[in-house]
Amino acid sequence: MKRLSTGIRELDKILCGGIPEGFFVTLTGEPGTGKTIACLHFIWAGLTNLEKCIYVTTEESRESIIRQAAQFGM
Repeated sequence: MKRLSTGIRELDKILCGGIPEGFFVTLTGEPGTGKTIACLHFIWAGLTNLEKCIYVTTEESRESIIRQAAQFGM
């Protein structure tokens, strides 16, 4: 089964190479636990591999997402 990198090396190790292609993944947790940053790394890994990506949020503005990505050089 093809796996997609999360963009986070240690998480990919735990997941035996990443997230299985075609799976739906939801990250949940308390504010400030790194959900957005983890999602941004995953999206960035996909974009650098020329994969189609979508990021859905109901709580953060576009500007906030762009600002956070820029902090990690994305």
